[in-house]
Amino acid sequence: MSRTTQIAPKAQMASLTQLLLARQMTKAGFITKIIMIETGLTHKQLRRIYSGFEQDEGTGARKNHGTMRSGTTLIHNSATKIQASLLMQLYYNLGGDDVTISVQIPELVKAFRLYHTLRNEIPSMKNGRWPSFTITDAWCLASELRSEMASLSVCNSCKCSYFTSVNQRTYIECPFCHDAARLPMNESAKMIAA
Repeated sequence: MSRTTQIAPKAQMASLTQLLLARQMTKAGFITKIIMIETGLTHKQLRRIYSGFEQDEGTGARKNHGTMRSGTTLIHNSATKIQASLLMQLYYNLGGDDVTISVQIPELVKAFRLYHTLRNEIPSMKNGRWPSFTITDAWCLASELRSEMASLSVCNSCKCSYFTSVNQRTYIECPFCHDAARLPMNESAKMIAA
């Protein structure tokens, strides 16, 4: 009997942890499918969380039912590879080697926010050539990193770290060297300095 009472609080704590994580992920903008994968919660449980937002904050939660993408659609040129490299390097710096074991949601959200802060500071990333990744895209890249379908490598030439996915549609190795080689010298220096 005492064994049953000891297990129940642990189960309640795990359930509470899952619910809190789901709530945080909902606020961050993750799609429902990813929240279900990361928390183990059912669609019905997530609907309760969404309705809880309406009661607590007076606004409905975004019931985001977008699609999950992979390196195939996310990384298709040097611009997208630079962005994936930036985002995943921030994520790795925050999460360390744990990011290769499981997707670390708090670190991914922090990395995503930093990524957008950096994008806003770099003038060349504000134009249409540099469309930004979503939090769902960030999770998809992090998931590929965890499953060893992607990696962070260091360029032998420029010593920059870059993200590579086995699913990417570009043959570019280091996007920083690739973009620098295509730009006039003064533009290349500006981009690297930025």
